[in-house]
Amino acid sequence: MNPTAFELWLKSTWLADLMHTAWAWPTAESLHFFGLCLLMGTVGVFDLRLIGLAKQIPLPALHRLIPFGIGGFIINILTGISFFTAEPDQYLYNPSFHTKMLFMTLAGINVLLFYTTMFKKVQNCGPGDQAPMPARIMGAASLVFWIGVISGGRLLTFFRPPIISCPWCWFS
Repeated sequence: MNPTAFELWLKSTWLADLMHTAWAWPTAESLHFFGLCLLMGTVGVFDLRLIGLAKQIPLPALHRLIPFGIGGFIINILTGISFFTAEPDQYLYNPSFHTKMLFMTLAGINVLLFYTTMFKKVQNCGPGDQAPMPARIMGAASLVFWIGVISGGRLLTFFRPPIISCPWCWFS
């Protein structure tokens, strides 16, 4: 498969050069995992509480941890861009990457819907209180979407891009 101008440009950037040094990729992988732990350790726990687990913990107490999850997500975006820049062909034509991006988009839409429709209704849920059903559904959806993101990311190395052009891929 012939590389596109976009792929060639990405591979010529300073970031791609940096990522091909001895320690950059392993360091970025470690940071990516750390970001994932922050994200799932806060957002995942908040979602579990939303769906009804650990009702003795007030939702506002868990929500105070969400900025750490956002920080983890930012770390993952930056390291993910680094991986993508260094080896764009391993992502552009990879169905696992497409799946990961789909689930990340769904998670983003879900969080936007949650904060625009349900957050005010759950921000005062104290110990023992149950979140409204729509909030519980959004919490469950969030867990499913983030598990989809993680699974898509993990499967990236198992689904290498095809040798020939891929008609259903985004950038083939």
